[in-house]
Amino acid sequence: MMELSDAIIELQQPRSRYQLEHFVVGQHDTAEMQFYQCVLELQSELHKYRLADISKRRMLLEIEQLSESDDPMDVLDVEEKQAELDMLVAVMGGAEREINCLLDMYREMPHFTRDEIDHAQPDYWEKRLTRQTNLQIMSGNVGWAQLDSMRQAGLLDEMVETREAQLAEQAKAELGQ
Repeated sequence: MMELSDAIIELQQPRSRYQLEHFVVGQHDTAEMQFYQCVLELQSELHKYRLADISKRRMLLEIEQLSESDDPMDVLDVEEKQAELDMLVAVMGGAEREINCLLDMYREMPHFTRDEIDHAQPDYWEKRLTRQTNLQIMSGNVGWAQLDSMRQAGLLDEMVETREAQLAEQAKAELGQ
């Protein structure tokens, strides 16, 4: 049986690789935006890890300084700081796992420049808005905001024309029967 302290350390990782692949990076409809999201996630996680490492070093210094004191209150402060440090180290271990997952994904995916990402935006938004609209149709209700987004991206007018042509053909077929 695993000790609870070992289980706590073992389970540390905010998001699994599966979550990162499918719901964070994979939520985007094009390779360019998946790369973009992966890089942003890495930037954020590496920054937080760096700050956590500074906090860890600060806590170690504080524990060292407090340990040299004979004051009974400082003994309690050392115990409190050590508990905080233990938790921080466990959380940092999980953050390292997540960063490593993101780094693996980064290495495995195609890389793009900012210019390439910007030029791929029309394709991305067409795919994303079409996917979202189709999901809303499947759920039985396309909201006005979704339709307005399609209009803003220049996708709605063509869809309306196509639908009007389908309805006209349907009416013509029904009248001809």
